[in-house]
Amino acid sequence: MQDEERDNGLENLFRKKLEENEMVPGDNLTGRFMLRLGRREFLRFNPSRFNIYYLTAALAGVTVAGLMLFSGVHEEQEILQPEAHRETTTAVTELPGGQAPEPRETGEEAPSSATVAGNLVMEEEPSSPQPEAEPGRETVIIGGDAGGAMITLSAIAPVSQPAVTTAVTALSLEASAASGCVPLHVTFACNATDKSKVLWDFGDGGSSSECNADYIYDIPGKYPVILTVTDSGGRTTTASTSVEVWDRPGASFEVIKNDQWDEGDKVTFINMSTGAIDYLWDFGDGTFSTLPNPSYRYEHMGTYDVTLVAWSAEGCADSVTMTDLFTDRGMYIRFPNAFVPNSGGPTGGYYNQRTDEAAQVFHPVAAGIDTYNLKIYSKTGLLVFESNETEVGWDGWYRGQLCTPGVYVWKVRGTYRNGQSFIMAGDVTLLNY
Repeated sequence: MQDEERDNGLENLFRKKLEENEMVPGDNLTGRFMLRLGRREFLRFNPSRFNIYYLTAALAGVTVAGLMLFSGVHEEQEILQPEAHRETTTAVTELPGGQAPEPRETGEEAPSSATVAGNLVMEEEPSSPQPEAEPGRETVIIGGDAGGAMITLSAIAPVSQPAVTTAVTALSLEASAASGCVPLHVTFACNATDKSKVLWDFGDGGSSSECNADYIYDIPGKYPVILTVTDSGGRTTTASTSVEVWDRPGASFEVIKNDQWDEGDKVTFINMSTGAIDYLWDFGDGTFSTLPNPSYRYEHMGTYDVTLVAWSAEGCADSVTMTDLFTDRGMYIRFPNAFVPNSGGPTGGYYNQRTDEAAQVFHPVAAGIDTYNLKIYSKTGLLVFESNETEVGWDGWYRGQLCTPGVYVWKVRGTYRNGQSFIMAGDVTLLNY
């Protein structure tokens, strides 16, 4: 009992002492207490309060949404940028030395561009100096590091659907000649596949659907040649070049000599050629001259065939020969190299001054002829005309049909009135009518 009273006394004494002393908590005690309490509540799941479980779910949702948004933007950019999805056909050709040009990679940015038919875009890279082409061979420089300009035809996929890239064979063309004298025969070639449709436009109204085509230009001029190839997928590519055709000169001459010629007498040759700048005379005795109008003395009597060759500024040539100069006595035969037939109908081959002015009938200019036979053949060997009279020429018709413009071959044989025989051959161009 005493012990209990003593304990109560001590308790009352301590309580009194404590009541006399005021205990003031520190400034940060409440803040630290609330922070620890809030942290404990944040880590505890409570449906009515925001806690770590809600934060984790929110971060997961944001991450998924971000991934979906990034994926959608990437796909949209692929559709909106056609340069990343394009079907490219590169037109190239053979370079001198057999080197093939390197095509430009698909999607490479070009310095300039020009829109062509349909949805094709032609991109051209500035060219470096072009290499020299092989003589007598047309080379189209459209690509490569060795020189020239790269021509790229690109079919851009529509933006409304994913682009699908298909490999297309590079298109090239070749021409056996870029220029020449009329009639000019040119062989064209391309590398189109068997399933492709080919169309050549030769520039003078002629065309062909063959990949390897032969063509004859019979009228002087400069012609653009365009090759169009459509593949099995409907894509169209083109390549082009040009061909220049030069006219030939007309060689002709007359002779001034004494009717009673004696050894040592001078013979004067009068040049009547047209469209020529250079000449070569062959006097028939091993002597030559390049003068336009030479004079010559033959030391001995004999049989001399005099030939004149005339060249134009482009190098085109024509020739004419006067056979047996001194026994000619007005005996000769010569033929033109082209004529334009009358498209209104056949004339029977009879000619006069009016038809000669229009060059409508192919016939000889002759004198002193005793016998005569002229035959004319097409390039396939078909005999289209024959005559035994110098007064009857070819009007360009065959069995009631006007012959196709082009080159025909003629051959004539006969005798002069002095009994000397002659055989001559050549070609004549039937021009467009």
